[in-house]
Amino acid sequence: MADLRNAKLMGGIGAILTFVGLGFVGFILKLLAVKNIAEATGREEIFSKYLWAAILGILASLVFVASWWGAIMGMAAHGAPEFGLGMMGVGGLLAAVLMIVGAWFMKQSYDMISEETGVGAFHTAALLYIVGAILMIVLIGGLLVLIAAILEIIAFFSLPDEIEKPGEELPPVA
Repeated sequence: MADLRNAKLMGGIGAILTFVGLGFVGFILKLLAVKNIAEATGREEIFSKYLWAAILGILASLVFVASWWGAIMGMAAHGAPEFGLGMMGVGGLLAAVLMIVGAWFMKQSYDMISEETGVGAFHTAALLYIVGAILMIVLIGGLLVLIAAILEIIAFFSLPDEIEKPGEELPPVA
């Protein structure tokens, strides 16, 4: 039996910290929790998909911030609001695409965790994250992402303490 107690605790606390605005610390804890789950289940692709999601999420944030910063600086330097609006639009669109692709990788990772652990809340949270990322363009997605974050907390704390390792047989019952 593989122990998931650490993953349960790290993931749950990480999800709470992310929810309350301490995203970087929460992000690291969730990353470690998913790594622990991948090792416990013997499916390393769980972690690799989540890592891709994390990388793309970070890139989306950087592109978004850079486009806003560049737009503000460009408008100040050129005095042309069209330049800034165009930069924000292109940067925002690129950030949205990166965020959606990252959410897709996270969905794949969370779906595998749901399969392996039997915690269906991971599948539901992942589905809400991907739909929320897509609908973020029309702002209703923000509410879905908020609900997904709450469900993610519940999912991590719903993990079993132990899980059967692949290829491991249960002891015979006498």
